Amino acid sequence: MHADPTQATIDNASLINAQQGQVTVTARVVLKNWAYQNSNAIMARLNAQKLRLTDLQKLAGKNYPISGDLSANINLDGSQLQPDGSGSAQITNARAYGESIQVLAAKFHTESGSVVSTLNVSAPAGAINADLSYTPKTKAYKVRLDAPAIVLQKVQRLQEKNIGINGTISASVSGQGTMDNPELVATVQLPQLQMRKGSISNFKADLRVAQHKADLNVGTNVSAASIRAHGTVNLTGNYDADAVIDTNTIPLDPILATYTSSVPQGFQGQTELHATLEGPLKEKSKLVAHLSIPVLQAKYQAIEIGIPQPIRADYANSVVTLQPAEIRGTGTSLKAQGRIPIGGNSPPTLTAQGSVDMRILQIFAPNVQSSGVLALDVHASGNKAVQGQIGFKDVALSTADAPLGVEKLNGTIDITKDRVQIAKLTAQVGGGQIDIGGAIAYKPSVQFNVAVKGKSVRIRYPEGLRTVLDTNLAFTGTTQASILSGRVLIDSLSFTPDFDLARLGDQFSTGNTPSQPGFADTVKLTINVQTQSSLNAVSSQVSIAGQANLQVGGTADNPVITGRTTLTSGELFFRNVRYKLQRGVITFDDPNQTHPVLNVSVNTTIEQYNLTLTMRGPLDKLTTEYTSDPPLATADIINLVARGKTTEEQAASSQSTDSMIASQVAGQLSGGIQKLAGISSLQIDPTLGGNNANPSARIAIQQRVTKNLLFSFSTDVSQPGSEIVQGEYQINKRWSVSLERDQVGGISVDGKYHTRF
Repeated sequence: MHADPTQATIDNASLINAQQGQVTVTARVVLKNWAYQNSNAIMARLNAQKLRLTDLQKLAGKNYPISGDLSANINLDGSQLQPDGSGSAQITNARAYGESIQVLAAKFHTESGSVVSTLNVSAPAGAINADLSYTPKTKAYKVRLDAPAIVLQKVQRLQEKNIGINGTISASVSGQGTMDNPELVATVQLPQLQMRKGSISNFKADLRVAQHKADLNVGTNVSAASIRAHGTVNLTGNYDADAVIDTNTIPLDPILATYTSSVPQGFQGQTELHATLEGPLKEKSKLVAHLSIPVLQAKYQAIEIGIPQPIRADYANSVVTLQPAEIRGTGTSLKAQGRIPIGGNSPPTLTAQGSVDMRILQIFAPNVQSSGVLALDVHASGNKAVQGQIGFKDVALSTADAPLGVEKLNGTIDITKDRVQIAKLTAQVGGGQIDIGGAIAYKPSVQFNVAVKGKSVRIRYPEGLRTVLDTNLAFTGTTQASILSGRVLIDSLSFTPDFDLARLGDQFSTGNTPSQPGFADTVKLTINVQTQSSLNAVSSQVSIAGQANLQVGGTADNPVITGRTTLTSGELFFRNVRYKLQRGVITFDDPNQTHPVLNVSVNTTIEQYNLTLTMRGPLDKLTTEYTSDPPLATADIINLVARGKTTEEQAASSQSTDSMIASQVAGQLSGGIQKLAGISSLQIDPTLGGNNANPSARIAIQQRVTKNLLFSFSTDVSQPGSEIVQGEYQINKRWSVSLERDQVGGISVDGKYHTRF
């Protein structure tokens, strides 16, 4: 009795991406008794066009740093044991782990029951070509891979480490055999590797696979030192292995450069190690390993650390044993020992006692300025969990890029059987005082419950502003979902000398640049930001007064600001023209992104014209309305603002070429002096005042002395005694008084009442 064959069929199935790419599939598999065997007949037709790898990864639930557009055409008949067909696949616009790939293409065809394939990869750093032939029926293979010259200085990920790497590596693989008894020879060579802090020469790694055994030999020279490694693994049974690594004294510079962005100038260090491993790789509990570090020392500026005796660690019976070890150095004395089970439920036994000078951190992170002492007293014994205490004494941490630095960090952290308890931590941050309390549980899962209170903390953020604030924040949740909530009260606001209004506006926009998901994406923000009832900020160019009530939402990776800012008064010097704020409201209404919308009105006087400019809308689509008293056409108002003259006056001007050049030079000179001296407005105009046959210069200076006092001085240098001096004092929002001494010595006092109708 024979069972009838059954077919599983897919006819002209299509998958179309909403954004880009499509794939069509036709397939048929013959089943016997509803079961598949590798001798059953198969048929497959696949055509894919410009499928995004990122979309395919999402569909498969994966997330690798690989992107590009996949196109493929595959035709396959026969059976798994006796295939017949051909196909090709290529990826365009490919990037993998930060590297761009110019060509990535694969082809295959069948020949006498074998699948013969080729792979070609070309990137800026070099090319890789491979050939592979495989016969499913006999499991026989033949492989060849050749990468003749990979230029390391063109590998983007290596260059990002900024270690000045320079060298060319070559690799080759060849072999033939069966999957049950493989034979293979692989070689990797690097004749010379130059780095800014050292060199590696004569690197060579050989791997030979034959007779069910793999032998690996690695040798290289690091500066004047050598590293040698040898290992053997049986490819049957429990994979018994025997490996040895030995070095003489080698410098730490190239090793440190591998794990940090840069090695600090003047760093010196060296080490030496010996390690062995033997036993079955399939039964890790039966592996035995030994590590010995007889030499370890480092020096950077006035900091030195080292070991007075060799560090020894052993692994046996699934337990890592650290023999008593000690690290000594500048302000540092740390002793440690213990037994740490790998796997199972056996408790660890561990002690670590001593103190560490925090300046040592600069060896591994030279951009960090650090000082103070970290004290450790941590122990675990028998069935007791890890317990102890970590103490901070006058610890300081700061970087040039961070808006805040920590000084005088003092306090303790208690480690109990299931949590880290912040007993009391105080520090100075931005000249203010902060207090930190709470706990972080680590059993049965990580839970945060931390509170931070700050008083009179100064920060320089956004760029160009200096803010003094009080904070009361809480951080609660888990590593998968947490909330940073609380209140921030802004006590005062001031402008830094390099304040730039345009650059400040650019910071109030949420970018859409995609980034890899991280911890910051899981931190939700619910923070209220308020100002004091009347907040004032004054610089030589800008002064404002008003209130703000804002909410910071979104996530720590992508914060979103909503709320309202009301400006009650202020002024701006732009191109040496003084603009007074009439009213101003800035709203943030979009809950999905930071999107400020302005409704601001300013007033100025140019050539006896009282001009009002009203700006409305978002920063990227701002519209401006112009009015004047006496009335002027919009074009005339724009010319007055831009050039100081109406359209008719501009056309009638007969300024000579020499005068135009002199004006441009004077404008550049006055701008430089104005910024250097911190003057609100400085004008040097060779075409104003003096005698037209011999133009001289009229100089005008305005200086914002205090929030309420504006000082003005002007003179015609061709006419001695023509100085005009004026001081204007703003008593309150409605009243101001001015005192003026004119060019003939007369003094006048004026009072002004400001109102709007």
